[in-house]
Amino acid sequence: MSGEVKDECGIAAVYIKENGDSANRALFYLYKILLNLQNRGQLSAGITTYDPKRKQLLDTYKNLGPVNEVFRTSSKLKSIQIFKRYAGNKGIGHVRYATSGSEARSLAQPFERHHGRKWKWFSFCFNGNLANFQELKNNLLQKTDYHIIHDTDTEIIMHYIAREIHRNKFKPNLFNTFSNLSKKFDGCYNLAFINAQGEMAILRDPYGFRPLCYGKFEDTFLAASESNALTNCGITDHKDLNPGEMITINNGDINIKRFAKNKKTAHCMFEWVYFSNVSSVLDGKSVYITRTNLGRELAKLETEDINHEHVLVPVPDTAKAAGDSMAYELGIPSKEGLMRNRFVGRTFIEGSSRQDRVQNKYTALTEILKDKKVILVDDSVVRGTTIKQIIKYLKKEGKAKEVHLRVSCPPIRGPCFYGIDMPTVSELLVPSYEGEPVNEDISEKTCAKIAKDVGADSLIYQTIPGLIKSIGLPKNKLCMACLNGEYPTPCGKILFKKAWDNFRKGEKKELSC
Repeated sequence: MSGEVKDECGIAAVYIKENGDSANRALFYLYKILLNLQNRGQLSAGITTYDPKRKQLLDTYKNLGPVNEVFRTSSKLKSIQIFKRYAGNKGIGHVRYATSGSEARSLAQPFERHHGRKWKWFSFCFNGNLANFQELKNNLLQKTDYHIIHDTDTEIIMHYIAREIHRNKFKPNLFNTFSNLSKKFDGCYNLAFINAQGEMAILRDPYGFRPLCYGKFEDTFLAASESNALTNCGITDHKDLNPGEMITINNGDINIKRFAKNKKTAHCMFEWVYFSNVSSVLDGKSVYITRTNLGRELAKLETEDINHEHVLVPVPDTAKAAGDSMAYELGIPSKEGLMRNRFVGRTFIEGSSRQDRVQNKYTALTEILKDKKVILVDDSVVRGTTIKQIIKYLKKEGKAKEVHLRVSCPPIRGPCFYGIDMPTVSELLVPSYEGEPVNEDISEKTCAKIAKDVGADSLIYQTIPGLIKSIGLPKNKLCMACLNGEYPTPCGKILFKKAWDNFRKGEKKELSC
């Protein structure tokens, strides 16, 4: 995706059966998992580990930056010090992109809450977004002396976990704790939790918006947001945690139990289209195969009279599988006419304009593009501002004769309230042309208008049936709310109506359920 829409993070959990020194290698696996989840967040990374032999039973380490920066791997001495200090046989980990709140270090996860009683001292990390955040926050503020510091749903979840635990005079059952919370939360939440007694819980919300999988080998149990992270740790026989299920680890026993009623399955289609690592398998469906299928379906919609002048160029990197597949079906070469600078990373020197940022991030290859009719494939177009600059760049610097934009995801017409950074209608490209919610294929007239405005010679979007066929799951198992307005949760439906009301009025108010 050229517009860099962001997802709310990736989570990890590790348990190694206490068996000599090897049991203290939890951080080694957490580091490896987080490194392989880097596609889900580069803003910050963090871990919490447990060791009953140290005074700081739970110890949390987190900082801003990608995983290798956080773990100081450029300095062998500093990195070894981190790995020694935070050694343990259990732990949780997190990588983050910000969909709410600022980029401050204090918002890096996991969130640890200290307490004198070990079962009230806990740490957790979170992947998702609560649609009823404002309602939950207001309920807390109505209580005596509650104070919210960060104003994020992660902080709200921390308070609700603490309140649920404190309701019990004696150590609570973690299953009951999270079962009760599931009745209060509306939205998307995958959690990894650990307390100072060494008890762990890994859970997937009852809708299953975001992926979560687990597996084990010998005395080691691992869980992660994506399967590629487990595969690269040596686990090939991994399983998906079902929506509404929870893994508990206590005294060496690993149990899986349903903690919340599964009212409706709603796997986020964007996980296959864009977010997830192309090597991952989510709920039994390969990300790579899905993207190649999307390219095949897109080729069926092609209207250009393809000849030797045409070349297909995918926007790196998430559109490459779809682009290659589409090119094969059309019988034209797929070329990397737009190269991504993979070593730029995060920087405060981004240039004064979006065009500067595009040129910092990409290089157009004139040798590939000059005098060619370019079929430019992107996985999705959200706001349209970046793709406009890319097309301009291909024509001006790459000397392309024509640029025909092809999008492997159907038009995005609604905000996401479940963990994707696109919360208002006004920031989306297509609604500004259609003016009202639409639940059908985009018209040729609208495509022609958009193409003209972004500088493309033509524009074709994937269809919703084509998307469903490509993923290979039934329509009623997918969340496509941002495409068709069918939001799976009660609060999501309310927020969608409010978002469109605000759009019609030209307002950008904070939405609350």
